Amino acid sequence: MRHAAESLRAALDSLPDLAEHLDGAVRARIDATTGAVEAAASTSPSAELRRSLLGTAHEIRLIGTHLTATREDTFAEVAHTLIQHADEIDALLRPGDGDGDGPAPVRWQPPPAPAPSVQTTAHDAALVQQHLPTREVQVEAIGQVVAACPPEELATVLKLLLGVSAHAVERHGHHLRREHQIARAQWRLDPAGVDGWRLNTDGSADTWRQYGNGPHQVGTSAGNYTSPAAVAKPLLAILRAAGPTQADLDAFLDGKANGQTIVKALLRPSDTGITSEDVFTIRAPGTDTEAGEEMWLRARDSSMAGHGPAPAVREHDTIARGRRPGSLIIFVKKKNDSWRLVTSYFADDPRRVAYMEL
Repeated sequence: MRHAAESLRAALDSLPDLAEHLDGAVRARIDATTGAVEAAASTSPSAELRRSLLGTAHEIRLIGTHLTATREDTFAEVAHTLIQHADEIDALLRPGDGDGDGPAPVRWQPPPAPAPSVQTTAHDAALVQQHLPTREVQVEAIGQVVAACPPEELATVLKLLLGVSAHAVERHGHHLRREHQIARAQWRLDPAGVDGWRLNTDGSADTWRQYGNGPHQVGTSAGNYTSPAAVAKPLLAILRAAGPTQADLDAFLDGKANGQTIVKALLRPSDTGITSEDVFTIRAPGTDTEAGEEMWLRARDSSMAGHGPAPAVREHDTIARGRRPGSLIIFVKKKNDSWRLVTSYFADDPRRVAYMEL
């Protein structure tokens, strides 16, 4: 029986590699098919036929994102079942507590159903754009975060959040709503209203950064903290480790920076006290593999070009279901200057960023 439990856990450990293999095969087939359709579109003398072919290629890309989402859901159910049965076997092998009844049986629970998928149009995003929070609302939200801080850290948090480089509250604050995050993930609409966004007459959407080149930057997920206290928690965790003043923070980050001018601090939920109730996240399903993520991003690019609806997103409990969740805080500094806050948001498994030991 112990060997059976070990075999179940070994099967569980093999799922990530199998997911990468399956999604890679799907991506290869999707890329080959859409490539052929787009090549035909590029040589067509008819504008109407070109639009039709590009729309078909987009529909094929959406099929790819649906396949990876289905694979992710199936693997999540398989993983849940493997864990339940392995735990049940381990419980049967444990000795009883002396009452003669033996170990209590493990009650098998079905896996939670995935959240409903959401697919929106560029016109939906344009409606959201018309009702973005004003600067006054953003400043009020920052004030609420500061009011949730202890007196000794209050001044430093205020300085960080109002800094010229900071957009932590503006893009990830408690004042934002579900529709803001959907529009951001699917249509690259900046909820802070800093980076530009425009719906064109042909159904395409353009976005551009106010500072820097290229479109507004967002990956396959977007989210915000749900209360002023939640926004404050990761910042206060840093200041508890560093000290309450800007001078304390500067000395602490200087020690972590190794001579660099940027520090990315990923803090565990256990370090900050962040819970599932503190975070709201919209996430693209089927993007737990590199191939699945790439397919979803290409489908989003195609929708931004006006070829059809955006690939689906879902609400996601990052704390309970994330692989390596944590609060990501980014600081920057210029030579002989203090450290400034860039952003603070909740992330799952950010690449090339290790948990910071406070």
